[in-house]
Amino acid sequence: MTFVTEETENLTRTLTGSATRSSVAAVFTGGTIAVSANKKSKVVPALSGREIMERVPEVEQYLPSLDIHVHDFSTLPGPHISPEMMLTLAGFIRELKEHTDGIVITHGTDSMEESAYFLDLVLGDAIPVVFTGSMHTSTDAAWDGGRNLVDAFAVAASKTFRNVGTVVVMNGHVHAASEVTKTHTMKDDTFHSPDFGPLGTVNTLKLDAPRRNREPHFRTNIQIGEDTELPYVELLKTYSGMDDMLFIAALKAGASGIVIEAMGQGNVPPGVVNGISRSRERNIPVVITTRCQAGPVRPYYAYQGAGRDLEKLGCIFAPYLTGPKARIKLMLALAAGMEGNALRGVWVA
Repeated sequence: MTFVTEETENLTRTLTGSATRSSVAAVFTGGTIAVSANKKSKVVPALSGREIMERVPEVEQYLPSLDIHVHDFSTLPGPHISPEMMLTLAGFIRELKEHTDGIVITHGTDSMEESAYFLDLVLGDAIPVVFTGSMHTSTDAAWDGGRNLVDAFAVAASKTFRNVGTVVVMNGHVHAASEVTKTHTMKDDTFHSPDFGPLGTVNTLKLDAPRRNREPHFRTNIQIGEDTELPYVELLKTYSGMDDMLFIAALKAGASGIVIEAMGQGNVPPGVVNGISRSRERNIPVVITTRCQAGPVRPYYAYQGAGRDLEKLGCIFAPYLTGPKARIKLMLALAAGMEGNALRGVWVA
């Protein structure tokens, strides 16, 4: 138990912006932050939440009057987290949020942006829900997990980041779940929001409190039940000379929707058009994003397979969303029973 003095309360107040004692729930799901590797051990997540917290004394040092309640959800690597697990995690968070000022979720970085966006869409809560993790294992001299965890707690306890939805805190930056993406396989500063930049910054170890620079863009809330069955939505990335083979395979497999990472502003090779036409004839929604790292999609060009051609076929354009996030959004929208104008309208927000 932390011995709280006026001095420690002032420090916590400085770093969180809160004049009162705060309570934060810490939910541990696995990922690199849970890896304790050496030359003889396998590089797999294994540490429990309490074992991770014991490796980060800076939490008590810099946020001494913060009450942290540890919950172990899983010890899975990022690629093992499925949309169904995300739905279960959302239900778990709903049960916790009534009794806490904020929530921190540790997660593998490979699928962090998808889980964060999933929760952003289905929760819509006022309290901060903060994802964090690490790019290095806890036995690596360059371990970034401790700093990221301390910063995540500061953001979760801060009133500055209330009512902005789910965020990702990594490497001193706070990103909106809808805008952030992992851009490098190994670098500490892998997470960026290419179109709009971070929502804010935080550097608890340098006594820099969480700061918010702007509001998040394009927030949407989709209500679904915790026992909802999620539909199969396929994600296809375009390439030079692509034809309709993968579309036909997706339709035969029973896809309820298809997301296409198109070229440029939303254009596809001519051979793809037949696959899109077949999908639309079956009333399967087709959502267009871009394989580019940044920039919107729109029906601009008018040649075969270009945006205006796809618009005539009834495709939906999803500006500023990566393909994986557009897939999550389409999956949830279909699970909620959206169709027609209601389905189209969810992509405007």
